[in-house]
Amino acid sequence: MSNIIRTSVNRLALLTLCVAAAACAHGTSSGARASRAIFTAETSRPDSVVVRVVNNVARPVTVYRVGKGTRAPLGKVSAGADGRFALRAADVTGARMMLAATPVGDKATVESAPFRVERGQVAVFVIAPELGGSQVFVNWPKH
Repeated sequence: MSNIIRTSVNRLALLTLCVAAAACAHGTSSGARASRAIFTAETSRPDSVVVRVVNNVARPVTVYRVGKGTRAPLGKVSAGADGRFALRAADVTGARMMLAATPVGDKATVESAPFRVERGQVAVFVIAPELGGSQVFVNWPKH
């Protein structure tokens, strides 16, 4: 009897683990996929850091660079579109920064987690439809 119970518990634990792993993979797969595609397409430039924004919000957003107590606008990205902003490497290399986005006509703002970039890197800010769950990815482009 105890072997049957132990086997059932092990199967239940394995099933729970598989469901949890699938849920985690599903929750981050679209942002991770978008960032991988961008890293593959982008070219590294030693004089700049590129910020790519994937706007999944139904309205345009204004994107900001936040760092050293300042909030500098980078520009707007249309609803459901991607944006590209090149920043001078001297202004951002090694500095702790965040990206923020505010939908046009809204007071809600989403901020990324703090991160650092180096010359030639690309930061991809994937903005979730409801803002919560937005992510930032930083990596070297493939080229």
